[in-house]
Amino acid sequence: MAYPKADVLAHAAEQLNRPDQPWFVTVQGDSIIAQWKWMDAQWFAPGSATNEVQSFSFTATLDDNGKYKEVDRSQAASGGMSMSGGTLSFGTSSSSFKGHQVGKSFQFGVGHDNNTGQTGFIAAQFDTERVKQPVRAYLEACGYKKAGLFG
Repeated sequence: MAYPKADVLAHAAEQLNRPDQPWFVTVQGDSIIAQWKWMDAQWFAPGSATNEVQSFSFTATLDDNGKYKEVDRSQAASGGMSMSGGTLSFGTSSSSFKGHQVGKSFQFGVGHDNNTGQTGFIAAQFDTERVKQPVRAYLEACGYKKAGLFG
């Protein structure tokens, strides 16, 4: 038997937020939302500089019947400038995704990490399971099960 939805939602942030993790949880309506801006960096290379921001969110929406539905969202934006052959060029791009995502990423190079303030050799790591697993474990401990394909 699942705990009452109101109790699960009321305690989600205090149970899931930790000072040693880069992502955080909020509750909006019937949803637990885990958000992570996993990259916010300026990358430097000879003749070019690029700003890159990437974020991921995992939303678990609770039903009244002890089940929950999941949805992932990711966003990426970059912009930069480069000098080649005496020509200065600028460019930007952005993308977003909503659905179900499984992914890992690791990027490294020379730049400035806006999340940590570190400048020099920097790295950004990402794994969707790092966010999803604790939220799923919390919901399972509260008696909730993931809804099937048709809810």
